[in-house]
Amino acid sequence: MSFSDLIWETIFNKEEYKSMSKKINWAILAPGGIANSMAQAMNSVCKDGKINLYAVASRNKERSEEFAKKWNFQKAYGSYQELFEDSEVDAIYIANPHAFHFDSVMQALQNGKHILCEKPAGCSMDQLSQMINLAKEKNLFFMEAMWTAFNPCIAQIKKEIAQGAIGEIKHIESRFCNRIPYDPNNRLYAPYLAGGALLDLGIYNIYFAMMINDFSPIASRNSSVRLLDGVDIWNSVNLTFENGVTTSFQSAADMPAGSNTHDATIFGTKGFITVENFFMTQKAAIHTYKSDWGNDNEITKEINVPFMTNGYEYELIHATDCILNNLKESPVHTFEKSINLCTAMDNLRKDWNMKYPWEK
Repeated sequence: MSFSDLIWETIFNKEEYKSMSKKINWAILAPGGIANSMAQAMNSVCKDGKINLYAVASRNKERSEEFAKKWNFQKAYGSYQELFEDSEVDAIYIANPHAFHFDSVMQALQNGKHILCEKPAGCSMDQLSQMINLAKEKNLFFMEAMWTAFNPCIAQIKKEIAQGAIGEIKHIESRFCNRIPYDPNNRLYAPYLAGGALLDLGIYNIYFAMMINDFSPIASRNSSVRLLDGVDIWNSVNLTFENGVTTSFQSAADMPAGSNTHDATIFGTKGFITVENFFMTQKAAIHTYKSDWGNDNEITKEINVPFMTNGYEYELIHATDCILNNLKESPVHTFEKSINLCTAMDNLRKDWNMKYPWEK
């Protein structure tokens, strides 16, 4: 059984769902790199009859038309407003840089569209709370597109942990570090684009630890940061959850980690789990201690869960299922989880005295 089927059977009445004839007319706003990944996922699952590749919008009509042709969308718009005003659009995947999410989401909701918005949905709790409140007011589905929440390999890892594979969890360690050439106009280096490693990369470290730790509240934190032009280009963070589990992570925009630059390790009393490319993982390994000395261990099980397409399909299927079943909030990546995640990042930025231009 696939991860999406498991969620489907848990939440929805399958026979009633099968009888539905409605399709969701999906649109994509801002056809950039991540939008291509979502479009690929949309094409891979649209044959099930629930998803219709309806429209794409860019501020450049030619770019929109090229994207629509490449990915089989019916309509191409040269402005976002045209997309918002199209009454046939049911749901929009917001794919522009996160500094622009607030305006795009608020306008789309005002025009009656369901929303799947790339992470982070809001650059701050002030923005996120306004999005959630408007979605509730308009009685529309809204979800932050945190694809890690729907990763089937992580679901399997959590199952192994629940069954006692590594004993009691003690600590979660991860790194998400990239070396990107400095450009003051690159979204990772520019304050006006809500730049910095935390919102772009570190968000995954925090959410992964939250997932593995069953979303125990954060009790305390400490961190170090290196700022450039007012944004964090490197950070090192330690969090302690209320249940006593700790996590430590680094995220960086200007350097890779010394080793395993995108990997995570989950430590328990009986062993540990290494997770390859934790934010989009398809592969992990369970290591069991052979003695009291941690260096003496062996791999006792390998976990391999390949994506159906590229990993974006799971959040897309889930969002579509929610809309078809008249849910306004995901039961998997809930508003509360988005709020807790955003609050954690707000608190770290507060510690660093790091504000975006519009917050001053």
